[in-house]
Amino acid sequence: MSEENKGESIVIKPREPFSDVILSENADDLAKFMEQPLTAIAEAVTGALAAGPQAWTVSTGHIVQSLLKGKLFPQLAREIKELREKGKILSDYAEKKNGFQSWVELLRIIDEETPDEEKLDALKAMFYAMNKIGIEDSERILNYQLFQIAKKLSSGQLLLLKVVYESYKADEFPKKDQKAPVQHWAEKMAVRLRHKLSYLVLKDEPALIEQGLIEPRTDTDSFVLLRNARITDLGIHFYENIQRYHIEALDTSESETEA
Repeated sequence: MSEENKGESIVIKPREPFSDVILSENADDLAKFMEQPLTAIAEAVTGALAAGPQAWTVSTGHIVQSLLKGKLFPQLAREIKELREKGKILSDYAEKKNGFQSWVELLRIIDEETPDEEKLDALKAMFYAMNKIGIEDSERILNYQLFQIAKKLSSGQLLLLKVVYESYKADEFPKKDQKAPVQHWAEKMAVRLRHKLSYLVLKDEPALIEQGLIEPRTDTDSFVLLRNARITDLGIHFYENIQRYHIEALDTSESETEA
């Protein structure tokens, strides 16, 4: 590089079609960019970070988060709209017990945390459970409490609850009050999770105990009762809410396809 060109910025042609609008203030350009598949967005942002000035790093990080929100907010809006049109969520759900509050909290979590798929799925399931057609206020209150529990769980903890529920349904453990080392239970769950890391299971176990979703350890702390794979009635209700939501969402999707 010649002396006279030192200090000048170098413009590198973007490798991806929408890389040049990452820092654009043009609303139409950004809207088109956000419509791209997540992989295309990730590649474009990564290319811009690699090629652009260091000053872009912080601002691009904020843009990445905004782009994720830009995907999640419309997705949530579409799902709620579809469920209302199919008569599965009350048209005036915001007027019902905890209806508006749960909606506000769900939007806030997306805005502040940008949750991953597992957590957002659980939150939407509890939101659906408290706002669906044909339930009493007492059930709305219960499901709002489950919504609060979902807010406190990580994706790993939710996945652990899933396999505990599956183990319970498969009668993997005896139904009588039989004790076993907690390590034995953890190894079984680790196999179901397919990573076979029992200590990762034990890392996520306390949160499920704290929220009342699985039974605590016994007096010795190193043993557990294996009945129902340790899942509690609250844990069963929590996970069955997620299952019901999946059934409703699938039904909506199939109906849209047929139409």
